Parts: sequence; structure tokens; C-alpha cells
Amino acid sequence: MSDRVKRFPIGGTHLPEEKGLTSESPIVSMPPPAEILVPLKQHIGLPVRPAVAVGDRVRPGSLIGHEADGLRAKVHSSVNGEVVDLTVAALPDGSTVPAVRIRVDRESDEPAQTLEPIDTDLLDADAYREAVIARVEEAGIVGLGGATFPTHVKLAASDPIDTVIVNGAECEPYITVDDRLMQEEAEKVFRGLEIVRRTVGAEVGFVACEINKPVALKRLREVAAGFPNISAQALDTRYPHGAEKHLIKAVLNREVPTRALPGAVGVLVNNVQTVCAIADAVDRGRVLSERVVTVSGHGVTTPRNLRVPLGAAVSDLIAFCDGPAVDEPAIIVGGPMTGMRVTDLAIPVTKATSGVILLTESEYRGSRHMACIRCGRCVEVCPMYLPPNRMTAYINNDMLEDAIAAGLDACILCGACQFVCPSKRPLLEWINHGKAAMAAKRRR
Repeated sequence: MSDRVKRFPIGGTHLPEEKGLTSESPIVSMPPPAEILVPLKQHIGLPVRPAVAVGDRVRPGSLIGHEADGLRAKVHSSVNGEVVDLTVAALPDGSTVPAVRIRVDRESDEPAQTLEPIDTDLLDADAYREAVIARVEEAGIVGLGGATFPTHVKLAASDPIDTVIVNGAECEPYITVDDRLMQEEAEKVFRGLEIVRRTVGAEVGFVACEINKPVALKRLREVAAGFPNISAQALDTRYPHGAEKHLIKAVLNREVPTRALPGAVGVLVNNVQTVCAIADAVDRGRVLSERVVTVSGHGVTTPRNLRVPLGAAVSDLIAFCDGPAVDEPAIIVGGPMTGMRVTDLAIPVTKATSGVILLTESEYRGSRHMACIRCGRCVEVCPMYLPPNRMTAYINNDMLEDAIAAGLDACILCGACQFVCPSKRPLLEWINHGKAAMAAKRRR
């Protein structure tokens, strides 16, 4: 591990972390509920097509969704049971997508369906690359930090890559998924990174972790000694270190151009849980049918880190954590900075779900806001050196071209501006509207 603690140079902010609620809570496997609802779109791209019909029996690892035009990621059952409906599921953003409803058979003891492990030691470089990319696609692995970009597409990109970074910054408040994985499964984190490094032909790799995770950093330092081409890198505690461009700037001092991907500067970034899934797929033949989720906040009775079958409802997770601790908590799916408040607790856990956060009324600021007081704090904390106050004024006055000229393209939607705004203005919501309008304009 580098002794130097690194950080991106300009902007960002320190947030109330609230990670102590779950940072010392080991990951616990949540039993399957009576029924699951598995969306057929858990990735950037189009929904995949059902691979099952009503009445089919499935078990953990059974393929239930495959094939689509364009970007896609396969979807698998997380339980033993019977397909009872091909229907739709609501997502946190209010959209609906095709889904498979499965009635769980708790009496069944059928083992999970797995793929044949790959003996990577017997493969040359080209065969290794092909085998790993094919396995990652077959396992349905996507970016598990929330972006959900299909990982097999990322690994197959043509950009020359010299460095792979595992993103363990986890700078959102409350969320401790990556922290616990780095504490409990550090060997798997490094193994997954090594697989990715060899697949893309990179010379070196790093696991980057903020210093507010001292136990995880200590464990990473111990395990790194066994991997000569990769190491751990400590980061200062600052939001948004978890944003790809800022992570790359902090670790390597490289600037990713606006609207460009990390490959443009020779870097590939994966989330901690993603590389763990890659290691499981290659070494154990496991497909992605479950994920670790933090259930936290002062509005839940027993905050926990849970390993959850994909398709379980938000209400199932809350019930497993002994229910709400207060009346009518604000429930956010994802982190409190970039997640979405939901009222429909039947929304299922997907590959994108890193957290379910229950906030008390005093913690949740709500939507009431005042006029801009021209204090400039949003400009001071913007890690992309943008003027959020000016951009949102343009957006709200239908001056889209001016908003684009002010830097709308470059905004990474971290929400730091909204967090520091003393007028409680919903800057992130407005910028999201502006980006949607910009995308629609470019499609025309």
C-alpha cells in the first residue's frame, strides 16, 4: 500500500458519514421471501427477453432472461421455485420493466445451478481473455456500484489499458457494502482484480479505499503482499471520491475528458462487489443472482449488511431488519446523495441496489426550498469546476443550449451542490431534468 493518502485536488465536500451504524456488522444472508419479482432490466440497455414460461421450475442460477437488441446482461433466478407470472416490475425511478414472478419453494433442496470453473492457469493470453469475457457475460455480471454497465462489454473494449482500479471509495453516507466485503473477502477482491488485469492486459492494478475504513485498509495491506502486480491505495475521506473520473484523478493524476470513458486515459475501473462476482464466476462457476445491500439509517430498528436474493422486495429487507424504528420514515433506495425516495415497498432489489436507507423526518430535508441567495457554495464544492447555480437557472428557464455551454455535459450527478445549498434547492433534480432534455434533443 502506498503510504501517501491521495485525493482529487479541487471541489468535493465532507459529508456526515453515519457508517458506524453498519461498518462493524458482518454480512448476513437473508432467507428467500415467499415470492420474488425479478426485473428483466437490471443493466444499462434494453430489457432482455424471458427465457422461461409460466409453470417452469427454476433453481438458483437458472437462466430466466436473455437476448436483447443492443446492450444486455443475462438474468438468473435467485431461488428454488415456480414461475407464476410474466409481468412488470416498478423501479425506484418510477419506470416499469418486464419481470418474472417466482413463487419460492422453501421445501426444495435442489442445489444452485453453476457453470464449469475455468482453469485459467492452462490458458494463453488470448484464450484467457476470450474465456473470461464469455464467462462474465454468461454470469450476467454488471457494474454493482450502481452504474450497471454490462461488464463483459467493458472488458472487451478496444482501448489499450495499462491500469485497473477497484473502486472501494464508497463515499456515500450510510452504505458499507464495499467496506464489509474488503474486510471479509479481501482475497476475493484481489483475485477478481487480478483476473481483470490479465484479461485487459494491464500492467498494474490498485484497490482504492478511503481512510474512514481502517479495518478494511489494514486487511487490504495484508493481502496485497501476495499479489506482486497490484496493491492498495489509501484515499482521503472526501465526496465524491467514488466517481470514476475523480478516482482516476486521485490515484493516477490523469484527467478523463468530458464525455469520455476511463479507457481514453488507459484505465479500467470496477466496483469491489463486481470483481468479487468475477472471481466467483471464473473460479466457482457462480452466476450473479444475489448481491450485498446495506439496510441502514436511524429509521430502521436493526441496521445490517445483507446478502439478498435478487428480486426480493424492499419491504422484505426492512422486515428482516426488524422493521421501521419510527413512524413513516423516508425510504431511499441507493445512497442518500444519489438514491431515490420510494413509497412503493414492493419495488424489488436489483443488481443496482446498494442500499435501502430509512431516514427520520429530521434527517430527511424534504423538498421545500427557497430562492438562491448567491452564496456560491455550490460552485466551491463542485468537483467538476462547474457553476450549478447558473446551470439550473438556465434549465429552469428553458435555456438548454446555455446550460450545455455552462457545462451540463460534464456534470457527474454527485449531488454535492445540493447537499451544501443553504436554501435547500433541489439542484440535482433540476440537473437530471436538464440532462434528460439534452439527451432527447440529441436523439431528434
